[in-house]
Formats: sequence, C-alpha cells, structure tokens
Amino acid sequence: MRRIIDTHTHIFPDSVAERASNNIGTYYNMPMECNGKVSTLFEQAPHISYFVVSSAATNPLHVQKGNDFILNSAKENACFIPFCSVHPSAEGMIEELERISRCGAKGIKIHPDFQHFDIDDPRMIPLYKKMAELHLVVLFHVGDEFSDASSPRRLLNVINEVPELTVIAAHMGGYQAWDEAEKLLYGCNVYFDTSDALMCLPRERVLKQLRNHPIEKILFGSDFPLVSPKTAFELFDSLPLTEEEKNMIYFENAARLFGIG
Repeated sequence: MRRIIDTHTHIFPDSVAERASNNIGTYYNMPMECNGKVSTLFEQAPHISYFVVSSAATNPLHVQKGNDFILNSAKENACFIPFCSVHPSAEGMIEELERISRCGAKGIKIHPDFQHFDIDDPRMIPLYKKMAELHLVVLFHVGDEFSDASSPRRLLNVINEVPELTVIAAHMGGYQAWDEAEKLLYGCNVYFDTSDALMCLPRERVLKQLRNHPIEKILFGSDFPLVSPKTAFELFDSLPLTEEEKNMIYFENAARLFGIG
C-alpha cells in the first residue's frame, strides 16, 4: 500500500457543505464530484494517509470562526493537517496568526479570487512575513481565467518580496494560467501541487511540467470536493513516472515539508 498525503482539500461544516460546494462549482462552471463534508472526504479516500484541510474565509468577519472549525476538525482527526485563513480586511490578523500557530496550524490557504484581494496586495506583505516567521506554509490558489488577482505574475512578486516564505502554488502553478506559470514560476523556490492539472491539460503537458520543475517540489493534491481523491489518484497514478518519483510526489515531499515521519 502506498502512503499518500493529499495536500489540497477543502472541508466545511455539514450545515453549509452542500451550499459551499455548489457555489464553487457555479463559479468555475464545473460539476462538483463531491460535497465538502468530512464524512464524504473519508468515504472518497480510504487509501489516503493524511489530508491538508482548509477553507479560505471569503468574509473578513468569519476568519476566526472558520479557523476554529479547521483546528477543531484536526483535533478530532489525527490525519488532518490544518491550514487556516486570513483576510487583509479583517482586524487583528497578526494576533490571529499567532493564535492559530499556537493551536497547531501548519499553514494558511489563500484564494485571492474568492477572497477579493490581489495576492500581492501591500496589506498582505506584513502577514506573509509573519507567516514566514511562524513557519506557516502558504497554499495559494493560483490562476483564474476571469481575474488577475491570483496570477502567477502576482505570486512571483510575493516570492521576491518575501523570499523566506514557504509557498505552495496550487494547480501546477496556475489554473488556466499555465503558460504564464511555466514562464515565471517553474524552477523557482516554490512547491506545486498537482490538483486539477490532469482534469484540464493533456497528459503530455503535465509530464513536461513535472520534468521542468524539481521533483522534490511537487506534491499530490486532489482539490476535494471538486474532484474526489480517488479520481485524482487514478488520473495521476496512470502517468509513466518511476516508483521513486511517485513515492516522492505522493508522500515523501509533503512528509518532509510538514514533519511527518
């Protein structure tokens, strides 16, 4: 049996999971394979050892409440790696970063298009520096066909401004912005996750992307509930990679990043 860490999942309280998932599907005009309930995640991923779980706060007033849900879910499920949220329009974000770090958060999820701010918004720079100080990994949604807020270009500005920040650029560096990502981000000191790439790109291009970035900086991700971990695994596992490469992407790279034995 492989050991697998899914570095890109979203979970929501049962009371809002269906609505939250449907809103995501409506935005991207894509059918959702799952809902965002914790129970559904486990049903769809019996073979996954650990999950990075997150939910980016779209309302500044909901940051702490959302973070408490993620942190409590991780307390209840030892296989969860909690990624919390911040928002530049919310008050007390430096203090909130310190609080969630004390409570066991391993990282932060940023979704600029849903949260309505640019990745390189000047208000975020002090927060990024604090995340780096606290050793919080930052998972960025990158790329959008309708918005420039999450562009690879803007992410590169952040990487240059805060080089000590540990960055995961989702969707192989830029959903629907892969040309720009390949030009600007490939070869940089940034992790990529594999989520959604094989849903949108030819296998040959994904393989080329994997060869053009350090293999130790590639992480497996599903983007649950948009895609089930089972579907994401089957798509990725069909690629003609070596067993060593697959083991690095499925587990070893993320285990090293998150300190998992």
